[in-house]
Amino acid sequence: MERNISIEGIVLTNRRWGELHRKVTLLSPELGVFDAVAYGARKGKLAGGIEPCTIGTFYLYHNRARSEYSLKDVQPIGSTGSLREDIVRLYIAHAMVEMALRMHGGDYGVLYRIMGSFIMLLQEPSIDPRLVLIQFIWKFIGIMGLQPDLRSCPICFTSYDESEILSFNTGLHTACCAQCGDVDTEGFELAMGPGARRYLLLTKGLEESDSVSIELSETATLRMIRYLMRYVTNILGQPLSSLSGGVLMEALHAN
Repeated sequence: MERNISIEGIVLTNRRWGELHRKVTLLSPELGVFDAVAYGARKGKLAGGIEPCTIGTFYLYHNRARSEYSLKDVQPIGSTGSLREDIVRLYIAHAMVEMALRMHGGDYGVLYRIMGSFIMLLQEPSIDPRLVLIQFIWKFIGIMGLQPDLRSCPICFTSYDESEILSFNTGLHTACCAQCGDVDTEGFELAMGPGARRYLLLTKGLEESDSVSIELSETATLRMIRYLMRYVTNILGQPLSSLSGGVLMEALHAN
């Protein structure tokens, strides 16, 4: 059976498909991450509505026999032009997309809601985009079911002291006490200081817009980004291409 459907979604990627078409990867709360072919979209009216990070209503034709979707039309919510005009915001948007594409074991409905909120916040000139990156990674870890409690060690259940520096267990993908960790806290590679722990605890239960309103110092911001980038790399098994090569960190310093 074939049918027309409409869904709320976010464009993750689009790529050339034949001479005239594009294959679009979408995230939706109902269908998760899936592909749809936009016929004639390389130069047609759909071209402007399938840019990465576009949020909107997507009108699809579902061929059940072939288990294929084709994209017929899109009603975008706003524009993503501002992301392409700012190198930091663009790299952060790419990082969010890459994490969404590589997520496993999480709730796509929650991911859709959170990602949509952060894409909108990323386009607000008054909001530090680096805080958007921090909070997206932190909440993404939560969606994966790997966000630590930060009050006690998840392995031995010992309560943390206020001044304790947390270690990390790379096998279990979690922050933990020094006795249960398998990384060197002296080098701060995957060590979490008390200030960072207080910040993450404070923002853990906040809505997206409230979480990015909690400011950090310049040093704390960059340190938190490095920590969470390593954290999510450990979870996903390999570095994100959008966060590798030092380009993003250079742009963050320049910002």
